[in-house]
Amino acid sequence: MAGVISLKGLSKRYGDRTAVEDLSLELKPGAVTGFLGPNGAGKSTTMRMILGLDRPTAGTALVGGVPYHEIRHPLRTVGALLDARAVHPGRSCRAHLLALARSNGIAGSRVEEVLEAVGLADAAHRRAGALSLGMSQRLGIAGALLGDPEVLMFDEPVNGLDPDGVRWVRRLMRSLAGEGRTVFVSSHLMSEMQLTADHLVVIGRGRLIRDAPLAEVIADSALTAVVVRSPHAGDFSVRLAAAGVRVERSGENELVATGAGIERIGDLAYEAGIRLHGLSTREASLEQAYEELTAGSVEYGARKAEV
Repeated sequence: MAGVISLKGLSKRYGDRTAVEDLSLELKPGAVTGFLGPNGAGKSTTMRMILGLDRPTAGTALVGGVPYHEIRHPLRTVGALLDARAVHPGRSCRAHLLALARSNGIAGSRVEEVLEAVGLADAAHRRAGALSLGMSQRLGIAGALLGDPEVLMFDEPVNGLDPDGVRWVRRLMRSLAGEGRTVFVSSHLMSEMQLTADHLVVIGRGRLIRDAPLAEVIADSALTAVVVRSPHAGDFSVRLAAAGVRVERSGENELVATGAGIERIGDLAYEAGIRLHGLSTREASLEQAYEELTAGSVEYGARKAEV
């Protein structure tokens, strides 16, 4: 159970509004799990319940088999960044981290290590209130890393970072997961999540929509297709349609097939005695797959502009 985040029937209601409803998940070590959903989907509320900041209306949230509030030295087990600005503005970066370290029995020398790791060694004496958003994110990440925890949670960690900072966060997440830690990160940047995550959890209106490996989510998109090149494209299109595969002609000798994987298409060609000159997969982007999954779950959307 070490490092495992387990949610069972987790729900949170505020009056007559349901923020999270009957959410059950198990997040395991050794992977970056991306947490996706539209604005108002319940992502931040879920993370807050895991960390004991919000009390569930129903269900449980456990880290390593116990509720967060039962962990004796929480920063040694769970490191989290939920709000980069939630720091006393008058404290220096070093003073902020030293206070966290002392409250959790962490050696002061660890403060210097994490300041160096996140690129803030030269800004150690600057007041937190004077930091840019990107530097505040780095300070928040330093706080999450302070206790060398086995579980790390980040809510929108790349907000305010420049391209170099975004790449640094990506490498950091991959490195932490590679060390066998549980990494749970929310983001609205689909292109970055596609490069970072191993597994995805997608929610909408507080409900679970998808819990699957990233590759599987993309492969299941209606926009992921198999491109077939064959001198017998016309005959093969009839055979594919009879097998329940959706087919479009994209050229005299080329087809685009959806609804079946490349292995299935190849098998059908073999069974029909169809000569192939090419067979390749055209993958959807994570953004396209995400839009399909959440199409009916967008709570706060702008109207289309009228021209």
